[in-house]
Amino acid sequence: MGLLRLTVTSIADLGEAEYCYLTTRGRRSGRPHRIEIWFVAHDDDAYLLAGGAGDWYRNLVADPRVTMEIVDERRATHAYAVAEDDPVNAVVRPAMVAKYQPGYGEDLGEWSRDALLVRVAWPPLS
Repeated sequence: MGLLRLTVTSIADLGEAEYCYLTTRGRRSGRPHRIEIWFVAHDDDAYLLAGGAGDWYRNLVADPRVTMEIVDERRATHAYAVAEDDPVNAVVRPAMVAKYQPGYGEDLGEWSRDALLVRVAWPPLS
């Protein structure tokens, strides 16, 4: 008898996971580049903070098509830089600190204010 697997369709159902995996396509090589990264679920999207314009961030700016994995859910989707004046900053940045500060030794306040915010769409499975 096979196992019945329930499909999670909401990012909110996965929001307590410690981290996610993001795969971008190398802007020069075209090869997959996979990282483990913290995230916050908000509305129907996942948000990441880039503490500098690292490879993964530059890759998604060049090509917003990404793959995101959280727990055992995986989506081919798109990621976008969030403008500094977007109102979501006021919600997501403090939520990131609230989620990760308790287990982290250093103060995350400055990082959360200065890092680049990225929105990753979390489409439901069809």
